[in-house]
Amino acid sequence: MEMKYLKAMEENDLSFSDLPEDAQTGINEINKSLKGFKLLETRGRKPTPAAFKKLQTLDKWVYYEILDYLHDTDKNDDDMPVDADDVLDGLKPGEKPSNEPQPDALGLQIDAELDALFATGKKAFTIDDVKSQARKTYKEIWDNYEPDDENGIITSKYSFLENQDELFELKLK
Repeated sequence: MEMKYLKAMEENDLSFSDLPEDAQTGINEINKSLKGFKLLETRGRKPTPAAFKKLQTLDKWVYYEILDYLHDTDKNDDDMPVDADDVLDGLKPGEKPSNEPQPDALGLQIDAELDALFATGKKAFTIDDVKSQARKTYKEIWDNYEPDDENGIITSKYSFLENQDELFELKLK
């Protein structure tokens, strides 16, 4: 879905911080809605046509806020027509979106890998052990690795942190 507000920003060489507060708020609501759409798609479902329409309405409102800013006018004096909660109401017919954090697929895969490591009976693993026995866990650690910082992963079930001996200690929470 192409967003009008993005096109207007690009054509006029505008950054988020250049925009007025109302436009920034609208963009934040659009981004929340898009995250909700992605979450729904990871569960194998699609947003309803009504949800897309609400998102398009919000996009158009932000677009007009940007035009007002560019032309120093105030023609778009209406309040924001919908917010992310309104858009997300269309994701699951008859249900309100949950504010509770939902487990993501990668987190569940990492927990499964840590379950397998825990089942070995070992409590400490080298980075090479992790690379060969828990590839997704290794990738997540490596992608976020910071020298001289605490490195590892904490899930709802495990703590898997690097100690001073360059070993990752696996602890059940």
